[in-house]
Formats: sequence, structure tokens, C-alpha cells
Amino acid sequence: MMEAAQIEIRAFVGELLARKGEGAALADGERLITSGRLDSIDVLEIVAFLETRYAVDFAARPFDPGDFDTVESIAKLVPS
Repeated sequence: MMEAAQIEIRAFVGELLARKGEGAALADGERLITSGRLDSIDVLEIVAFLETRYAVDFAARPFDPGDFDTVESIAKLVPS
């Protein structure tokens, strides 16, 4: 499941970056927030996507911005 989720998450993050005019390739381990490619509004969109698509309950877990810094770390939030 995580591999499929990671593919969908990569595509979603790619769409966020495309809306910002970024067409550069996206590696799963690439830093997105600390590099400035994504901002806090983008993180909110990712949270909404994960809650809707994968039923991730962020109210039941501590919020760590580092969880959203790479596609790999975002994918780990998805329950298996």
C-alpha cells in the first residue's frame, strides 16, 4: 500500500509544485519545505489530501512539520 500511496503523493506534490510554476523533477527524498519549494499553505493542502484520500487522522497525532518535508516522510503518515 505504501508504494501506491507514495506514487499518488508524489503526483499530488508534483501538482502543487506545477501550480507554482516549478517543472523540475521531484525525487522522493528531496527536501520540500526546508528548501522552500513548499510552504505552510501547501502543507495544509497535503493534510487535506491525506485526510480525504487515506483517512489519516491528524487530530489523533502530534503535528510535526518534518513529516511533510519529503515525499517519503509524507507516505509514512499513511496507515498500512
